[in-house]
Amino acid sequence: MFLLKKKINVLRSLKFIKNKIIRIKDFPEAISVGLAWGASISVTPLIGLHIIICFLGTYIMKGNLLAAAAGTVLGNPWTFPIFFYLGFKIGCFFYQPNIDIFEFKISFFTENFDELFLPTLIGSIPIAILIWFITYKLCKFFLIRNKKWRKLK
Repeated sequence: MFLLKKKINVLRSLKFIKNKIIRIKDFPEAISVGLAWGASISVTPLIGLHIIICFLGTYIMKGNLLAAAAGTVLGNPWTFPIFFYLGFKIGCFFYQPNIDIFEFKISFFTENFDELFLPTLIGSIPIAILIWFITYKLCKFFLIRNKKWRKLK
């Protein structure tokens, strides 16, 4: 029963965010740029800098800053381990860390931070680029479709 309530709350939150994004009074391209920057930067291991980099990229590309903030929802405690693992595995192709045995302990991550961070950062860049383009195209498509539907009413 507890998990069902949590699932309903998560779905309600996602629906609320979707409705907020649809109601933003801006061009679909600007909203899509903001969401794409927010979502793509959320997959990088630069946790303290997500919102700053996201706003900077969105501002340079003349996107919507409110949509950019909403896009950062993709990066959360449930998705970070997945993105960081994928980023690390991809980054190991370009940068080989000097770690032989992995342990799933906080002390291991803090002691080997420099060996884990750089491959994860390098590997997260292709993932971020892919997510940027996917988010931009999907968001722009759905926003244009939604605006046409509103005009027909």
